[in-house]
Amino acid sequence: MSSVVILTILPFIGILYLAWRINRVIGSSSKRIILTGRFNKRLISAYVIILLLAAVVYGFIPATGNRVVSSKEYQGFKEENEVFEQAFRNNEESKLDSKFLVEEWTQQLEDDTLEIIFRGSYKLNLKVHVEWTDSKEQLVKGKVYRTNIIRYELNMTEKIPVSTIQLEDNHLVITEPQNKEVTFYSFSNELGLLSKEMYLSDYELSRLGGDTYIYLKVPKHMNVVDKDGLQIY
Repeated sequence: MSSVVILTILPFIGILYLAWRINRVIGSSSKRIILTGRFNKRLISAYVIILLLAAVVYGFIPATGNRVVSSKEYQGFKEENEVFEQAFRNNEESKLDSKFLVEEWTQQLEDDTLEIIFRGSYKLNLKVHVEWTDSKEQLVKGKVYRTNIIRYELNMTEKIPVSTIQLEDNHLVITEPQNKEVTFYSFSNELGLLSKEMYLSDYELSRLGGDTYIYLKVPKHMNVVDKDGLQIY
């Protein structure tokens, strides 16, 4: 059993033990004394205190697994995505956050034409930018990025696969990943009454980003064919 699971269970065991001890004391005392209204009030107060302690302990239990994204975290992820998108559209490679970099490569082409081919049914989350260089060689350099993905208040960035990119002869082939079923068992220990944070609507928190960006450096003398309209101008 992991240490995290043990730390999660111990507080509940302690609370149950405390409740059992109180029950034992009351049981033994009831044989010797007559329960009065004052005693009953003390008994009820004791149980209320236990419940309040349980609520406090519950709030401090460490969250495990895939955490539910709060509104503050969501705003941070959203801002990162927007900054990256703006830098990509402005052709500012130096401002592209390296933490989103998935892969990079350099390919020597035989012809003066590079054709971009998309294989899939959904291309709205795929964007290509071409930076023209003064190189006289037949070298094409590429970098693939993918931004933060939030689905149903869960950080899915590491769970959803990225489109595969392959260079076949003079063709840059982008293949959409196959659908994959992912099952989550989420546990939240945040107490609404103790939280000072204002949460966004369920609809707004249900989906964010996941765009794939391909940044290409291509010599000016080469021709880029993009029949699927993936390139951003």
